[in-house]
Amino acid sequence: MSIKLCRASRRLRMVLWAGVVLGPLLTASALVGAWQGGSGLGGTTLDAAGLPLPWATALAVAQSLLVSAALYQLAALLGQVQAERLFPQQASGRVRRFAALLLLAVIVHGPASAVLAAVLGPHEGTVAIALDMADLLALLVTAVLWLVARFFDAASRLEDDHRSIV
Repeated sequence: MSIKLCRASRRLRMVLWAGVVLGPLLTASALVGAWQGGSGLGGTTLDAAGLPLPWATALAVAQSLLVSAALYQLAALLGQVQAERLFPQQASGRVRRFAALLLLAVIVHGPASAVLAAVLGPHEGTVAIALDMADLLALLVTAVLWLVARFFDAASRLEDDHRSIV
């Protein structure tokens, strides 16, 4: 069973590496297209969500880099998986960094862009922050993932203590 898991982790690792590379490239293409007044290569577009283009660009770059960094952590973790030890010692740290970076990317995409849109957008006496359920669900899922990563940390410490006792 562990050999099958190792093979699956190797295949998933290749997909993650593709995401690490393609994410920023597609974002750059969309940004070039947006600044030129159209779409980028392959029809990539930037949804500014009511933000001025410089702000939307900054948020898109930040989100792209955070997601790529998160995927890198996961790809590096999967590269350490071996049939003898499926959960390497550094795994909990990698999972924690993956979850934290992904949580930051979700914050940049949802709440940060909504607050900026409310502050920078036209006002008619009131300021409204618009978040949809997808943003809230993404925040919830990534927060739970970060909490699970913390549990992995605790389990890893307990396993180390157990090994040192035995």
